[in-house]
Amino acid sequence: MLSYLESGKGIPVVLVHGNFACKEWWRELLQDPPVGAWLLAPDLPGFGESPAPEDFIPSIPAYAEALRIFLREKGAEEAILVGHSLGGAVVMEAAHTKVRGLVLINSAPPSGLNTPEAYYPILESYRHNREALGQALATMAPTRRPPWFPELVEKAQRMHPVHFQGNAQALAAWRLEKAYSGPVLVIHGSLDPLVTRAMAEETAAFFPRGKLLVLETTGHSVNVENPGALKGILEGFLKEVQGEVQGGR
Repeated sequence: MLSYLESGKGIPVVLVHGNFACKEWWRELLQDPPVGAWLLAPDLPGFGESPAPEDFIPSIPAYAEALRIFLREKGAEEAILVGHSLGGAVVMEAAHTKVRGLVLINSAPPSGLNTPEAYYPILESYRHNREALGQALATMAPTRRPPWFPELVEKAQRMHPVHFQGNAQALAAWRLEKAYSGPVLVIHGSLDPLVTRAMAEETAAFFPRGKLLVLETTGHSVNVENPGALKGILEGFLKEVQGEVQGGR
């Protein structure tokens, strides 16, 4: 069972964190959930308080399977899946016909995300260099970081040891084979130093019902930079999904 946080009542909305992250990256949204949403924020295997086997090999399909099991255990298979960064790849891979919609926040594109070989030793060094890790994570939230940001850095450094390089390798090896057919909202922060506007456009174009929303004053992590704006976006998406259900689409 994955460790998780929850709040609110209504349609299940499952929040999936990115690399070097955990369920706490959604803390402020969980404290003030969107109207009509039952928020569930799990830790993927090897992150936060969710253990992973010592010989665990990170892969997007492995994370997606863990997420599918979590959805079944919580009775939330008809959820809206929200994925941030690496979590975007996970929810794309995990989506099935019962899922009501996808929200992809500065997500890795369906074609995968390559990390230059020269960066892998740097990723590994973060296991022992908290200051450098903190600086790297700060660039992923350039416009605002919550008061407990040092806690997020500490939790990042406690990831499963194989994650430091293994998650970048997993994203480089991954390709999405089949496009989810339901509504997909792609959110892109224009100040993101990692995921480009072109990648976000590629992601939206991949899905038959993909839409792109660009946030001009946000970086990679609207979930910590502007959780109030994310709440409003999710409320709008919830209304869209509910309207489709009522209309029998």
